[in-house]
Amino acid sequence: MNRVFYYELKRLIFSRTFIGLFIVNGVFAWYLLTSDIIAGVACTAPFSAWSFGAYLGKVMPICILAVLFLLSCYYSKKQKSVETLTAQTPVSPGQFLAIRSAALLVCFLLICILVTGLALFFYIRFFGFCQFLDFLLPAILLLPSCFIFAVGIGLLAGRVHQTLLYLVMLIFFALGFSGVGGDFDYFGTGYFVNKPLSLPVDAFGEPAFHVSMAFGIARLLYFVAGIALFMVSVSLSGKKARKA
Repeated sequence: MNRVFYYELKRLIFSRTFIGLFIVNGVFAWYLLTSDIIAGVACTAPFSAWSFGAYLGKVMPICILAVLFLLSCYYSKKQKSVETLTAQTPVSPGQFLAIRSAALLVCFLLICILVTGLALFFYIRFFGFCQFLDFLLPAILLLPSCFIFAVGIGLLAGRVHQTLLYLVMLIFFALGFSGVGGDFDYFGTGYFVNKPLSLPVDAFGEPAFHVSMAFGIARLLYFVAGIALFMVSVSLSGKKARKA
C-alpha cells in the first residue's frame, strides 16, 4: 500500500502540471502580498491576523483550483492505462481512492507551505514582524475545510464525468472572486475583510481577532460535509468493484 502511495505521489509532484501550478500559486501569492495585503484590510495592520486570514482567503481559490486540476488528471484517458497497472495490486478501490486523496493532500500542503512561507518572508522583510502564532487560527479555520470539501465534491463529480469536474472548478473560481461575504463564505475572505469593521478597537486602533460562532460552525460544516462526500465516493467505488 505504501508503494502505491509513493508511486501516486511521485507521479503528481514531479509532473509538469504540478510544477506549473506550484509556480502560478507562488506568483499569485506574492502579487497579492505586495499589491493588496501590504495596505492591510479593514483598517488593520498588514501583519494582523485579520489581514493574514484575508490573504489566505484570497489565495485559496487558486490553491483549490490547483488541487481540482490535479484531481481531474485522474479521470483522463491517459490515466486509464495507468489504472490497469494499479489494478494488479492488492489494494481495494476504496483504499486506492484514499491513497490518491492523500497524494492530493500532500500536494495541497506543499502549495500551502509555499504561500505561507512567502507571507512570512514578506512580513519579516517589509515590516520586521515575526510573531506568527496569531496566524495559526486563521490557517486552521480555512485550510482543512477548504481542502476536504473541494476534494469531496471533486471526487463525486469526476466519477460522473471529467467535464463535470471542470464545471465544479468554474464554480469554485466564481465563488473565490465573487466578493460574497458573510459567515458562510466558503473561502472566508468576506468574513476577514468585513468583520473587523463591526468590532471595537483597542488603544492602537486595532480590533482584536475574533471568530464568531456562526463562522466557526460554517467551517465545521464544510469539513464534515467534505468527509461525508468522500465516504460516499469510497462506498460507490466499492460497489462498482463488486459489480465488476
